Amino acid sequence: MIKVEHLHKTFGDFTAVNDLSFSVNPGDVYGFLGQNGAGKSTTIRMLLSLIHPSSGIIEIAGKNLTDNRKEILSKVGAMIERPDLYKYLSALDNLKLFAKMSGLHLSKQALINQLERVGLADRADSKVKTFSQGMKQRLGLAIALVHDPELIILDEPTNGMDPQGIADIRELIVSLSKEAGKTVLVSSHLLSEIELMANRMIIIHKGKKMVEGEVSQLLNPEQTSVRLTTGNDLIAMKVLSASQWSVYMESQDAEGIGLTMNKKLIPELVRFLTASQIDILSLQHRHSLEDYFLKLTQNL
Repeated sequence: MIKVEHLHKTFGDFTAVNDLSFSVNPGDVYGFLGQNGAGKSTTIRMLLSLIHPSSGIIEIAGKNLTDNRKEILSKVGAMIERPDLYKYLSALDNLKLFAKMSGLHLSKQALINQLERVGLADRADSKVKTFSQGMKQRLGLAIALVHDPELIILDEPTNGMDPQGIADIRELIVSLSKEAGKTVLVSSHLLSEIELMANRMIIIHKGKKMVEGEVSQLLNPEQTSVRLTTGNDLIAMKVLSASQWSVYMESQDAEGIGLTMNKKLIPELVRFLTASQIDILSLQHRHSLEDYFLKLTQNL
């Protein structure tokens, strides 16, 4: 659905996107990850033809974006960062107006159905100026979907949302792919969000691709990093070193004991330490890719 080859974008002496190549398959929920300033929004703006690449090729649905801009964009829905809305109009009137901009004349019920899809049907007649940021994000998503696009591009769609709102949008994004057959590219700086909804992903850093692939392979549960702190780490180290857990041990420092193991083994490790009368003060775990991502985002 999307094919990007050797994409560059410079602003004066600053390189925002540097030789970036990636592909998004039809039906993917594709996670587009990187820290703030990594080049995600710049890339998305190029995908939507809002800014032009300095060099490189963008193809969408097998067609060159430069040569087929109008045709391609008619099949794309997008929400970039915070949606631009008419604050003194109601949610329903905003949606109606944007539908007309897409050449659609939808019935009131059809518009209400779109608002219901994003959890805003009960606020259809409320003016947008009364909305929280999370509600504005929901309305922006409804606008992106109003013309039933084949490709949906979302830049930080859960900004400003509470935990329930984030969960609702995740569920909607997954259903758009699995039930409606849509292709969704989701930009985020949070690996945990992408892990829950995407099937493929890319991490970019300073405009360059660092890693790309299937989420299930990149987030391998057998490569889970565990950081353990106990009441006495020296004793805990001796107990672990003399047990079957020694093969998983990686390090011991002021921050605790480090192990790498299958995520499913963590409950068994806790039971072993408890039975050995080792007091567990904390146990944190994350995928090895998350360590890699955090190193990138922290500029280490």
